[in-house]
Amino acid sequence: SSSRSAAWPRLAPALAMAALASSARPLAGAMAARAMAPWAGARLCRCPLHPLAGARAAYSAASVDVESVDMPSYIPPKMGTRQRPQKTKELRELKLGFIGWGAMAQAVSLGILRQDLTDCSKVMASDVVPKILEAATREGLQTTSSAKELVDWADIVVMAVKPQVVEPVIANIAAHWRPNKILVSICAGITIDTYRQGLGPDAKIVRVMPNTPCLVGEAATAYAGTDNCVDWEMDLVHGMFESVGNATHRVPEYMLNAVTGLSGSGPAYVYMLIQAMSDAGVHGGLPRAVALSLAAQTVIGAAKMVQETGTHPAVLKEAVTSPAGTTIAGVRALEKAGFSSAIIEAVEAARTRAEELSRAPDFLRDSKPGQGKR
Repeated sequence: SSSRSAAWPRLAPALAMAALASSARPLAGAMAARAMAPWAGARLCRCPLHPLAGARAAYSAASVDVESVDMPSYIPPKMGTRQRPQKTKELRELKLGFIGWGAMAQAVSLGILRQDLTDCSKVMASDVVPKILEAATREGLQTTSSAKELVDWADIVVMAVKPQVVEPVIANIAAHWRPNKILVSICAGITIDTYRQGLGPDAKIVRVMPNTPCLVGEAATAYAGTDNCVDWEMDLVHGMFESVGNATHRVPEYMLNAVTGLSGSGPAYVYMLIQAMSDAGVHGGLPRAVALSLAAQTVIGAAKMVQETGTHPAVLKEAVTSPAGTTIAGVRALEKAGFSSAIIEAVEAARTRAEELSRAPDFLRDSKPGQGKR
């Protein structure tokens, strides 16, 4: 610009001195030249006819020296900010303990053993019923009648007692709990906060809702964990239940009551369906064994059709339903009896009950003789 060109005569001596100084002290001279030229980063004209072309060229070279010093090509990382990779562990390396060894705990523990994820020496069961401990011993498990002893021994503790007695058990083991242990809860309706209130805010809790078909490797499971559970620990719990079922999902905790109503209690609904279909077969003249076999396999086959084809159940139903055929006659009878509504109401009732348990898990212990059960 004209104003910038007019300024050159006044600044020529200073720029020349800065250029000379830069030959002896490149960095100091360049910094001085930049401080005296407000347009230090601007592109300078290199026209040979300009009387100050040489001085400007010297300044330009000095500015390059400044840039090379100010912006190093390698910046070393700050010490202490790099995190070491977490050491992961396999289930075989850890001790697994079950407080309570009822139907669900048996399904999970024996399912894991049958999938060869660990061996009997690394699994312990604790229960207050001697006959249950005898059954666990026959399966080769370590046993104890003391929940405290189990907590001292185990790395992963599976809480598998009735929801109504969870809080007394927590109070019993709290003094023996250590922050590096993982508590896996399969108690319906008991929230993560319930455990953290008793075991401390740093306790690692994973709330899981599996179902009993894990005994035959066909569990449907959902789970949620606390933020202080590291990735490999969550993966470990995921692997435990994925090994005994084809549907394992991590969900927000608030969804687990719905999971309880659907897949946690769901096997009971399906057993009732199989029994009813078997009874109908017997009513039609089939031997009981034949009727039961056909009913069970029909449920298995239909479920596999949904899983393996990815087709919506309504579309699969239509594929079986011929106009004026036998299937539509049966579907009509089911709808007339409220079949779909009954299933929805069953799942909703179980979900509601799970929420009631999470709000008042001690309702049985609070009931007084003569008052009945709520």
